[in-house]
Amino acid sequence: MVVRLGARPAAVDDIAAIAQGEPVELDDVALATLSASRAVVERAIAAGEPVYGLNRRLGAGRDDAVDPAEFAAFQRRTIANHRGGVGDPLPATEARAVVAARLAGFARGGAGVRAELAVAYADLLNAGLAPRIPSRGSVGAADLTALAEVAAVVTAEGRVLPDVPASEALAAAGLRPVELAAHEALAALSANAYSVGVGALAVLEAEGAASAADRALALSLEALGASGPSGNLSPFSEIVADARGGPGQRASAAAVRAALEGSALHAEGRTVTVQDPLAVRSAPQLHGALREAVARLRAEVDVELAARSENPVVDVATGRMVSGGNFQAVPLALALENLRLALAHAAAASERRTAALSLALAPARAAGGTRIPGLLLYAAADAVAELRQLAAPATLASTTLSGVEDHASFAPLALRLLQRSLALTGEVLAIEALHASDALAVAAAVPTGAGTAPLARSLDALVARALPAADLVPAARALL
Repeated sequence: MVVRLGARPAAVDDIAAIAQGEPVELDDVALATLSASRAVVERAIAAGEPVYGLNRRLGAGRDDAVDPAEFAAFQRRTIANHRGGVGDPLPATEARAVVAARLAGFARGGAGVRAELAVAYADLLNAGLAPRIPSRGSVGAADLTALAEVAAVVTAEGRVLPDVPASEALAAAGLRPVELAAHEALAALSANAYSVGVGALAVLEAEGAASAADRALALSLEALGASGPSGNLSPFSEIVADARGGPGQRASAAAVRAALEGSALHAEGRTVTVQDPLAVRSAPQLHGALREAVARLRAEVDVELAARSENPVVDVATGRMVSGGNFQAVPLALALENLRLALAHAAAASERRTAALSLALAPARAAGGTRIPGLLLYAAADAVAELRQLAAPATLASTTLSGVEDHASFAPLALRLLQRSLALTGEVLAIEALHASDALAVAAAVPTGAGTAPLARSLDALVARALPAADLVPAARALL
């Protein structure tokens, strides 16, 4: 599938597809937009009007003129000066997501780059090359350090993964380096393409986590019901969901009902407690909040992908280059923050359900009749403790970098913490599902729910492999 950019803005799924290796193409609309926006830049050059990053320097030197004779050298210095990232390089998929997000931004026309430069970014992706981008260095007032590495690759100054000089990689792929024209260095840097591109990948992982939470919960309901009078299904009814409303709660409750369709929990005359503990009873509200936080993040990433976030922004309609602050992606950063908090709530409830299942398993464990390590519960508690710490605000870490650049969103930090939160939440949910599977086996109960039955069979087969906990939990997470 070729992902085409131009006639419509890119979206989360487009970036994810490109990151996974799908080819990309700039359509006629994109090429026409690039031509028109570059014409605005050329007119500004000819007119000699003062424009930030074009004929004026950057940051604190914003009012210092750049001699037109220095334009080429200024581009090279700008990229070299911003290559200040540190840390392990991003995985290839994430690096491709960064390039894809910046290319999507070029296609919107706010950057004023030549079609030649945009095509070079597309060629890089289509050749299967991924820039070597250090994972840290951006404070979220445009992801400058990450994007400098991308620009350094297309100009044959940087490196590609695993660690190959860009000049060699481009030559091997039959690609020629691009020499940046006036304004293109700043235009290449002036976006949050790390936060947006890798954020798009986080959206998909978070959507999987939200679904996994409901699947683990449904299996726990089966296990609790098989072990005693727990497993009251009334909190998951349409009546309760509609009484409060909210798309997240409705979706979560519906997912649990679908997973339990045909389950013995629906049996007539079954003895059931009037009310389960809150970690069970209010799970649709908790998981609903998680689903809504994920939806908010998807919406914010889509807004950024459709935006002209550059400074200055090239406006074809008026023929102007206008200074602004669209690179300050605070709404995106806050959505990343919010999702971490929602994950912590969902994981905390999951750990409490696991504790209830572990208590039910205690007699069998004492007699040697269980199949999973008892201290998996401790691993879940450890993960939840870390999740609570990760939920603290990251975006308020804003610091003064210079007299001009005196605030930043810290969206990249919020994103890195979200990635860790997603990994930990996946572990906690997997541990819950493993406990539910074990409790069902001890009770000699075979789930019959439409979703819980196949999940239980898969988990039983996994547990039968007698893997160590460090391998068992990731495998269970993958099943969820």
